[in-house]
Amino acid sequence: MSRIVMVGGRAAVQTHANRYKRFDDATVCGIVGPANESFDNLDAPVYNSVVLALREGDVDGVDICGSGALHDDTLNAALDAGIPIRCDPPFALDAGQFNRFVSEKSNEDGWLMAHSPHRFSRLYSRLRSDIETGAIGTIGVARIKRTAPFDGPGWNTSYAGITDVTDHIEVLCSVLAHDIDVLEWTFGAIGRVFARARSGEQYDHAHAVLTFRNGGRATIETTWSKACTPSPRVDVEYSGNHGRLKFNERDASTALEETSKPLTVDPPHDDCRGRVLRKFVSHIQNDKKPSSSITPTTPSRVTVAVRQSIDEGRPITIGEESL
Repeated sequence: MSRIVMVGGRAAVQTHANRYKRFDDATVCGIVGPANESFDNLDAPVYNSVVLALREGDVDGVDICGSGALHDDTLNAALDAGIPIRCDPPFALDAGQFNRFVSEKSNEDGWLMAHSPHRFSRLYSRLRSDIETGAIGTIGVARIKRTAPFDGPGWNTSYAGITDVTDHIEVLCSVLAHDIDVLEWTFGAIGRVFARARSGEQYDHAHAVLTFRNGGRATIETTWSKACTPSPRVDVEYSGNHGRLKFNERDASTALEETSKPLTVDPPHDDCRGRVLRKFVSHIQNDKKPSSSITPTTPSRVTVAVRQSIDEGRPITIGEESL
């Protein structure tokens, strides 16, 4: 039985706990979170730091329920203790943090798994398979757009809580990192980025243009708004010289628009987030250190470039040596 310590805010921790409790080979043995938050149906002690959780319990893995970049102390403490750790991308938001972490932690006994759950989505996997079999030909433009209300159900529930402890640009970049990860997984290395972000009383918005090293480009954007959220909230389109693939939120529980084989809604333990947690637990139980201590690194490196582009107002080229 793998003993997992979860780290994060209430909404994110509850989401992951709901999946772990459906696994018969993993259990939550501790939670690191704000002392003023309560957790429903979780029979596990709450700690104010991962150092204390590791000291007081027999821990097999640490699961950061959100962006690793917002939990730098947890990443360092777990890897220093030789404990496997999982987080959402990015694990860094500036070049100094990224370079220091990769250079200092690559030889630790522990390891970090930082894939976006999108990689484990059956819809994104189907899109990637179709791309590989030539459904769109040569990539032209990939577009991903997400919109959500400040206060509403779904993947954005923790937005207000995160912006209480960090600025909106870091939060927006952390959301873009998921799309950066799945786009690089689908189309290959990204060589150049140009991004902008805006914030106001009515909305927070970020927009990035990415250029792939093998040709083609992508645009990704995310918006939180006080106004009514337009439908669909998620819109994905991949276009090439031979065709186009797309889906939006209305398709997500059924199928891609251009296929006749439907996809039923996955149960929590087998949705994309459930599958990434299953992969994490499986790696722990294999008791064998992955070939790379930190994987993947490039989506976080690209997100660092996106943040730099926003700060400096110019395109950023990502050097080959950083990939």
